[in-house]
Amino acid sequence: MVKNKPDGNQVATVRFGTSTSLAGAFFNAFGDQSSTIKTLPEQLAEKLVEQIITGVYAPGQRLHEIKLSEQFGVSRGPVREALRLLEREGLVVMPSRRGASVAKLTEKHLLDIFPVRAALMGICAEDLARRHSEEIQAVLDDGTDKLFAASKSGNIAEYTVIVYQLSMYIAEACGNVIARTVLFSLGRQTLSLTRRVFQDNDARETWAHNWRRIVEEIRRGDPEASRIAVCKLLRDIQAAAIAALHELDQKQPAAASGSKSGARPRDSEVVARGH
Repeated sequence: MVKNKPDGNQVATVRFGTSTSLAGAFFNAFGDQSSTIKTLPEQLAEKLVEQIITGVYAPGQRLHEIKLSEQFGVSRGPVREALRLLEREGLVVMPSRRGASVAKLTEKHLLDIFPVRAALMGICAEDLARRHSEEIQAVLDDGTDKLFAASKSGNIAEYTVIVYQLSMYIAEACGNVIARTVLFSLGRQTLSLTRRVFQDNDARETWAHNWRRIVEEIRRGDPEASRIAVCKLLRDIQAAAIAALHELDQKQPAAASGSKSGARPRDSEVVARGH
């Protein structure tokens, strides 16, 4: 987030990477979150988002309230409310009397999501290109530098967080509340697929260079070129996500068999209060 100081000048307070908490990064705005008090369902929802994105729970896999309550050491009520929060985000489906399960993306869904993301993120990038804000530019430079570093080191978890944070920061810095709300939600829905692509070194480098181009066009103050660079990034991500979906569909029989074995996530710690 870019916050205003008392003198009216802006100051960048974003911290990119896993140091911001892998779970919290997918639900929070940027900046200092230490004073934010989250409800227990919100804490559980954050943890489940992380586990869905990182593949602990596969698309279509059932999310049993009793098992989740045992895993997190809480009653079923907060778990049920957390699942409802994720249902509203499109990450979980809860058909009547059939229980909750991880949402399964379809190719049609991906073809619908990414043009919307490109349009909204393009609007935000155009706005930033017109502003010529040195503070915002410094944040974007920091984010892309750390994205390249995470790519080079092969730190997939950190790369995933930074890609998401960069996308969301553009909406956050722009100040377009509607675009921010929609982009935050749509960005989470596809990360479980795009994270699979991050295993490939060339794909990581390609996306990092795409991000650098966006940042450079914003620096040049060219709104149209900034929007075009955003659209190029989102087209590449869409193609990669669709390819990952096809690969996942081919492996689905094996994944479905494994989910019936009763295996449970290793993470059994109680969600910490407050974050």
